[in-house]
Amino acid sequence: MSDMNHSEDVVVQEAEAPASGLSRRHLVRAGLSAAPVLAALKSNTVLAGDHTCIKPSTFSSLRAAQMKVSARRELKTDYECQSHGYWKNRDGGLPNKYKTTTKFLSTETGFTQNPGGVYTNKTLQQVLENGGNQGNAALARHVVAAFLTAKAYQNDPSRVMLTQSQCRAIWNGQGVWQPFAGTTWTLSQTMAYFDMVYGPAFL
Repeated sequence: MSDMNHSEDVVVQEAEAPASGLSRRHLVRAGLSAAPVLAALKSNTVLAGDHTCIKPSTFSSLRAAQMKVSARRELKTDYECQSHGYWKNRDGGLPNKYKTTTKFLSTETGFTQNPGGVYTNKTLQQVLENGGNQGNAALARHVVAAFLTAKAYQNDPSRVMLTQSQCRAIWNGQGVWQPFAGTTWTLSQTMAYFDMVYGPAFL
């Protein structure tokens, strides 16, 4: 860190690696603008193979504050939030053959929207592998990734970025949903959140 930033109280510490072997970073105090701090973390975590994982409520409050973090405010950024790129090639913590046998549109997932009919009979694995953005495919990939993460971690809200019910709300509203009481996000806001969490390379 340069001399001009020595007065800023920013601490980034390495969290204990989870069983999957992925490293995580936790921003514990920040006196800098959150935009460069989170961007720097995101850059580091992409290089390390993980992400800056924050809850929707944290993202919303940061945007309301013009992406600035008050001095000594604590931000928990180490929720589990494996990307679709991660889940496309892994199945750790999931039931056997779960991705390849579970239909995207099913009672198991609770996903019901089928824009353009492109998701008929597709499995979760096929949605993860689906490129482009026909039928809101970018949103579908993110939602499946978040859903699988919640499944792998027993849908524990203290550990995962989004719960399974939140994933259902996001997809069934086609990106329009309430991340918390009194607030409704548009599709563009939802995608901006995923961009912050996963990084544009994962869109």
